[in-house]
Amino acid sequence: YQRRVHGIGDGAGGGPLNVAVKSELTPKPLEVKDNGNGTMSVVFQPRATGKHEFELTWNSEPIPESPVEINVTGTVVRDASKIEVSGDGLSAGKVGEPIVILVSAPEEAGPGPLQVDASGPAEPEISLSNTGTGKFSITLKVTAEGPYKVGVFWGDSENPIPGSPFTINVSK
Repeated sequence: YQRRVHGIGDGAGGGPLNVAVKSELTPKPLEVKDNGNGTMSVVFQPRATGKHEFELTWNSEPIPESPVEINVTGTVVRDASKIEVSGDGLSAGKVGEPIVILVSAPEEAGPGPLQVDASGPAEPEISLSNTGTGKFSITLKVTAEGPYKVGVFWGDSENPIPGSPFTINVSK
């Protein structure tokens, strides 16, 4: 994508050009390049589709025509194999007590969201918590003993994480 933004040139001062991005996931890498001809380029690799808004400032002053909006289309690249799960809740639990599964999603996994589906002898109550950057907690509460299948997906149901679905044996 190329767009000429006016307002930088002779007499504009020594810069620098600063870029702030608003999007679902910040593009990485994000690089500002001097083209050597009085123009500059912002080069980035989007990690999510949708609106990306670029706030451009020169010497801390807003540039005319900023913010610049770019709508990114295409297929989002996700790699569910990068997701790791842990916790005692992966194999066993007790009726009426929280069953906790921890999920770690590094940047290399691409954008989520984390999705969970569970079934068993009774309808489980599922809650998801974001516990930090790329860290999640899945908590299940069940009212009947028996085996429960828990499917954990990254992005959509087409991207199961390694080992999913998990069988959790719940006892009284």
